[in-house]
Amino acid sequence: MTPERWQKVEAILQDALDRPPHERASFLDQAFSDDDDLRNETATLIAAHDDAGDFIEQPALVQDARVVLGHQLGNNIGREIGVYRIVDCLGAGGMGEVYLAEDSRLDRLVALKLLPAFFASDDERLARFQREARTASALNHPNILTIHEVGEADGVRFIATEFIDGQTIQELIARRELTLSEILDIAKQIVSGLATAHAAGIVHRDIKPDNIMRRRDGLVKILDFGIAKLLEVPASDAHAGAAMFTETGAVVGTVGYMSPEQARGLAIDERTDIWSFGVVLYQMLTHRLPFSGATRMDTLVDILEREPLPLAPAAADCSPELQSLVQVVEKTIRKNREDRFQTALELQDDLKRVQERLDSAGVGKEETFAELLSRNDAASFGADALTKTKQSSSRYGLLALGFALLLAIIIAAAFANQNLRAPRPAASGGAAPVASFEKVYVEMTDAEQLAFIAAQEQRISTMMGDRPGKLDEDALRAIKRQIDSYVTRSNRTADAGNGESLDLLYARAVPYLPTIARSFAARKVPVIIGIYLPMIESAYRPCYESSIGAKGLFQFLPQTARHYDVGSGELCNVEKVAPAAAHYIADHMAELGDDAESMTLVLLSYNTGSTFVRGSLREVRDSDDYERTFWILFRNRHRLGESFRNEGAGYVPMFFAAAIIGENPRNFGLKLEPLSTLTGVSDLTKLDDANETRRFALGRSVLHK
Repeated sequence: MTPERWQKVEAILQDALDRPPHERASFLDQAFSDDDDLRNETATLIAAHDDAGDFIEQPALVQDARVVLGHQLGNNIGREIGVYRIVDCLGAGGMGEVYLAEDSRLDRLVALKLLPAFFASDDERLARFQREARTASALNHPNILTIHEVGEADGVRFIATEFIDGQTIQELIARRELTLSEILDIAKQIVSGLATAHAAGIVHRDIKPDNIMRRRDGLVKILDFGIAKLLEVPASDAHAGAAMFTETGAVVGTVGYMSPEQARGLAIDERTDIWSFGVVLYQMLTHRLPFSGATRMDTLVDILEREPLPLAPAAADCSPELQSLVQVVEKTIRKNREDRFQTALELQDDLKRVQERLDSAGVGKEETFAELLSRNDAASFGADALTKTKQSSSRYGLLALGFALLLAIIIAAAFANQNLRAPRPAASGGAAPVASFEKVYVEMTDAEQLAFIAAQEQRISTMMGDRPGKLDEDALRAIKRQIDSYVTRSNRTADAGNGESLDLLYARAVPYLPTIARSFAARKVPVIIGIYLPMIESAYRPCYESSIGAKGLFQFLPQTARHYDVGSGELCNVEKVAPAAAHYIADHMAELGDDAESMTLVLLSYNTGSTFVRGSLREVRDSDDYERTFWILFRNRHRLGESFRNEGAGYVPMFFAAAIIGENPRNFGLKLEPLSTLTGVSDLTKLDDANETRRFALGRSVLHK
């Protein structure tokens, strides 16, 4: 490939990556309308991005795209470079390729990082490769990767390091199994390594989960000093030092983990690593990044201007031990570096104190951080079921408390009145509060209905993602209006000509549930979304066509369906449409997030598009109670135009209404089990074929009653 053609690929590749995934194919078609070869090569790079995850978190895939196009890593297997024989490929990084190799002198396995000869004439790349070798080899600490040798053989420059048999922190985060005690152990080891690097005058500048590994024996190692920076650069190296800040027009580092000063290209010091470590610690605890956006620029804006979602709903909801941990994390990611921990040693001391407090309280050894917070939430749920948990400002606290007490009095009075009017069913296990939820919905009082909806909304939200926020009365009544609308169908029959009953509506879903669940689980999209989207989109009519031409269970427009390999003649084919819908939603999750509150925005984007969602969030960012959730848009619906008020504002409440009914069929007089129990999916990956057959028959039998 000529340099001119490569430059065209590189420029268009960057534009493509800044677009939502479902728009990239059409963009490439337009950009390379007269050059199929370049289009295919660019598509190959984008496919590599999809396999690796977020492109910006894998900068080597962009910086070293030429490797993907013309240099095959597998060609080096079996090659001998000096005393090292390559036995496997471990991957590629911004500074070269990494292989597993055997050291014939000492009979040991090593990781061998090579700078391909193809890049030897690249002065900047060569300088960074040499700088990494010098920087890392100058450090001697158990939590920093050990350098065995830096050399050159057969015209190839290499760095031989210890081979780490373990997992990256990114892989551990993805498993969602780290206990709080394990997280703190990892955190303390990272900070210990950073303290040594900082004492040697070295700032890593790219601390992130992919650059940290934990061995099988629990020892943590910091990797990749490829963009590390000496705190004091000699005057003779001033030009080279300045070049560290930019590369191919971008700030060096990984967006999402950059400190504000690093993102601005300002001078940095050890407090930049403390920020990046804080982001990693936040991510280990919550499984989400504190700062993220649909594009790199959106993420930078988040870093520079916005505050992250709090680790806990409010300080009062946490034990003193967890409060101390939250305070440490918050201090690491303060935007003004003067307000952060000033040294890694100071941070290390605070982490030790947090660990000691947790150990003395017997907290966190077996539980994850989310489980500990859930335990706090469960203990405090009763009185504040109808109030917001995530208060953005303390001035709403007394008002929320007063409302909760008043509501508790109303509910208590309602229960007392019910006891006077009718015999109370025998309680099971003393669980008296559950008795009201065992009633049929239409027999509940208004207060009981709201309490029921509040509890079930939390249950549905938990099935959608982590850390759901509790709703205020206005939001709960929006869901209630939708439920009441559904309930009016209960006494209808098709024979009367007034529509169809709820029994028919929900039974129609049953035959399709295994296919939907399998498709959504494969894309790691919450299955509960796949179950109830067709309920509000098409009422589970597989070939329903709307007035605007949307068709099928998930109401795809033909032009959108084509982006997901579904032809216009296949829109009624659930086996084709369900995977496409899951893919579409997964794309929006990549843009908007995957925690419970972000999933409400993903739901809205299915109706309005993600561009509208992002624009609406910007519109209401000045709200005192701003939260990145659909419900902040709902509270500010008067500001978002008539179209949103007439349709968008009711879309998410309608979803929750459909899900609450479908997951509590007995409360609504339905003859089915909860729909989520009829999917036949085990561990979200396997389908029970026998159950699929039985459930299909069950659905048909109910439909024909």
